[in-house]
Amino acid sequence: MEKSPSLKRTLTLYQVVLFGLAYMAPMIVFGIFGVIAEASKGLVMASYIVSLVAMLFTAYNYGQMVKAFPMAGSAYTYVRKSISSHLGFLVGWATMLDYIFIPMAIWLIGSCI
Repeated sequence: MEKSPSLKRTLTLYQVVLFGLAYMAPMIVFGIFGVIAEASKGLVMASYIVSLVAMLFTAYNYGQMVKAFPMAGSAYTYVRKSISSHLGFLVGWATMLDYIFIPMAIWLIGSCI
């Protein structure tokens, strides 16, 4: 029986954190601060805390998925393995579009500041 191809994990935690910071461009915080302040009626910190709690749940769930499917992967891999390959394909495309459009949106917002 052939072994399915897999990715080799080569990045350290330090490299992943730096990549995430560089990818998200910290200036996005300044671009959306006014929108959040207006929508939350001045409760910006509460908005960030609610977002933090949601992200902690997401991180916990990714940790559980890594235990269930111990391979290098992302939402595409986990959806493909746990729900269906067709839905995993759609999640993969949505993730790719996110990676393409989010940096453009960040730079667009930054150019208006």
